[in-house]
Amino acid sequence: MKAQARFSITTKTPELLSDIYQSLLPETNESISDRSVISLSLEKEGLVLEIQSSDIISLRSALNTWLRLIQTAYDVASASY
Repeated sequence: MKAQARFSITTKTPELLSDIYQSLLPETNESISDRSVISLSLEKEGLVLEIQSSDIISLRSALNTWLRLIQTAYDVASASY
């Protein structure tokens, strides 16, 4: 793997963060591309998204996809808080 990124995402409540994590967890079971490996975990510092890719183009594509998924999950989950 030649390109990688790591994001730590926080929210106003741990429950909201947990809801986002739980809603996205099934998406990690299927690979969108064979050029990127996605890791999603819930840690002390927040929701951690790690992406390792074979090249910068696939990293950008995976980042666009996953950051959009996280934003959508946040928008839906935060409506109930």
